[in-house]
Amino acid sequence: MIRTLLLHGWKKLTRSVSFGKELATNLFVGFLALMLIGYSLALGFVLDSIITNGLKQPDSFQFLNGLLLYYFGFEFMMRYFIQNLPVLDVQPYLHLPMKRSRIVHYLLIKSEVHVLNVLVLLLFSPFALTVVATRFGTAVAWNWLLTVWMFSMALHYIVLLFKKGLDDTLIGFLVLVGGFGFLGAADYYDWFKLSEISAALFAFSTKGSYLLLSSVLLVLTLYYFNFKFFLQSMYPDELQVHKTTTWGRNQDWGFLQAFGTIGDWINLELKLILRNKRPRTILFLSAFFLLYGLIFYTQDKYAKEMPAFLLFIGVFITGIFMINYGQFLFSWQAGHFDFTLTRPLSLQQFVESKYWLLSFVTVICFLLSIPYAYFGWNILFIHIAMTLFNLGVNIFVIMNMAMWEPKKIDLTKGGTFNYQGVGAAQWVMGIPILLGPYIFYLPFSLSGYPNLGLLAVALVGLIGLSFRTHLLKLTTRRLEARRYTMAAGFRKD
Repeated sequence: MIRTLLLHGWKKLTRSVSFGKELATNLFVGFLALMLIGYSLALGFVLDSIITNGLKQPDSFQFLNGLLLYYFGFEFMMRYFIQNLPVLDVQPYLHLPMKRSRIVHYLLIKSEVHVLNVLVLLLFSPFALTVVATRFGTAVAWNWLLTVWMFSMALHYIVLLFKKGLDDTLIGFLVLVGGFGFLGAADYYDWFKLSEISAALFAFSTKGSYLLLSSVLLVLTLYYFNFKFFLQSMYPDELQVHKTTTWGRNQDWGFLQAFGTIGDWINLELKLILRNKRPRTILFLSAFFLLYGLIFYTQDKYAKEMPAFLLFIGVFITGIFMINYGQFLFSWQAGHFDFTLTRPLSLQQFVESKYWLLSFVTVICFLLSIPYAYFGWNILFIHIAMTLFNLGVNIFVIMNMAMWEPKKIDLTKGGTFNYQGVGAAQWVMGIPILLGPYIFYLPFSLSGYPNLGLLAVALVGLIGLSFRTHLLKLTTRRLEARRYTMAAGFRKD
């Protein structure tokens, strides 16, 4: 049966219309995987030297044990963005004399063939077979290494459960942010030290095989829960519910009707975002990246030694949704763009609806970033200036560059390592967006007046807002000139 399923999967891949595009993408991803394997193996051989000579730690084994839980937290995030759910179109097999349990076992075992499942072995094997084996013996070294590997495999099945049950949901997003936020707050406010727990936990692997057996039992338990969860999702009625149940199915933003046709367009755009996986993922990630400032604003060296760098952070925090969603602004409607052009609508109102949607979310991002004033009022002033610049300048840059050879996007696919719709415009767009504020800031900053430079950035944004109507008309004219070229390009993809 396994041979048959593998053969069917190969035929589905090679006979696909998009086989050439998928092959190129898979080769690129495979090249990245080989690079990751090579760098991990090289790092493993110099890990002890880095800890003892570079970090000046006398006991590299104890120090590394203290970092392992942090490593697994990082690995969880890597798996969340890289690891995909095991996929098989099971409906053609449900009427055949094949046990559903065997299909589920096939999916789960197949999912274990992943670069991240061998990464931990490549990274820590050299350290285990040299440092740990020299100090405690070969048996203890293997015991420690296999324990670390079992923890990694446990993460593999935890991520499968998370992505199957909670991914792409508000609850899942809150669990993810809340969990990492709690651990970060515990370490920051000295509630407890995760490094101390980690060091004690993995040092216990030198006392015997109890931790290894416990980790193996944990992996088997998680495998069992995954098996039951996937098995229950394979019945036809469950598959049908999964296909028809979508986010935002019944949402209707009634207050938008007060804005007439523009409000109706915004209402449709919000439904598109909430009902489809890729734009909804962008919305969740935008909320998650509002915490980006905690990496830099908590360190005084950036405010004192690199104040200009904070402008980049301000643009990113207040305009993250505008940048991520806006770069594909017209590609989201690629599937029904021809239908949109046949309707008796005003392209001016169509463009204005997108402008107000991006502006509204940008203002929301700014309001949610106000608590960063706790780290200094200068940060609040930076966010105000960057918000004005985003609303007055960057938003028009994004809207116009999004018309540059846009490509069709499959809304149902996730956004992780999904390069569909990415073209030259998406690569070039970041240059004027991120560097634009510095054109007006640096002349004053280099003259010793950084506050005046910040004021200049804000004034440029206000000037752009004051000419908003004229800029929207120019954007509409460009869309009118390119609409048929864009529609033809969407039909080719």
